[in-house]
Amino acid sequence: MDTITQSARSIALPPPYTLYRLEQGDTLAEAARLAPLEGAGTLVVQFAPGLVSFAVVLEPELPLRESQMAFALGMVALGDALAAHCPPERAVRLVWPDEIRFDKARLGGGRFALAPGAGPDDVPDWLVFGAELIADRDHIDEPGRLPDSTSLKEEAFDPPEDILSTFASYMMLYFDRWAHDGIEAVTNRYLMRIDPPLLRGVRRIEGDRLVEITPSGGGKRSAPLLEALGSTGWRDAGGPVL
Repeated sequence: MDTITQSARSIALPPPYTLYRLEQGDTLAEAARLAPLEGAGTLVVQFAPGLVSFAVVLEPELPLRESQMAFALGMVALGDALAAHCPPERAVRLVWPDEIRFDKARLGGGRFALAPGAGPDDVPDWLVFGAELIADRDHIDEPGRLPDSTSLKEEAFDPPEDILSTFASYMMLYFDRWAHDGIEAVTNRYLMRIDPPLLRGVRRIEGDRLVEITPSGGGKRSAPLLEALGSTGWRDAGGPVL
């Protein structure tokens, strides 16, 4: 059985959020289990050896074909929160659609779940945005032999509790911008962080696909967002790949 306790210690959260600490298990799965019971704002957090994991329940008002962009919103909020709590002059970047990199090394990624049975034109009963970050690589004898990944500890990030608090605030900010300025206010921020840079080209999101027009005039479309999740290979069954 997963061990879960309701808590409001250590992490400062705005009133819409209810914090739960998961001692073991999968935060995304636990948030999905709680979603129909506890509703929007349920935030499940786990601090495990080498890992920071969390997932937040959302209750959309739009059909899935539009509300799935809450994933992009979550990635923007997380990217901005990480940027606010990392050493200066080093970039937090995203690899389409769900990998997070810091100074070109893998730091973790985003995850997503939705209520069963929701079709593109249905309003899902709930959505869950989740993320996993490499907290440390202390169990690795020679982390220098794994240069493609890094950790919050190695890069001198602020404490995870501060990152989560800022993430929660950014989530609220970007949902407000979505409501008042349209989804482009969110997706444009998402596109700004995507690697590799598209020099002098055009990159935009059409529906649920990333569209890239290269300087030479060629173009390509990604797989649909929900199909593309996990395609970067940032995660395996044990969590973020080291």
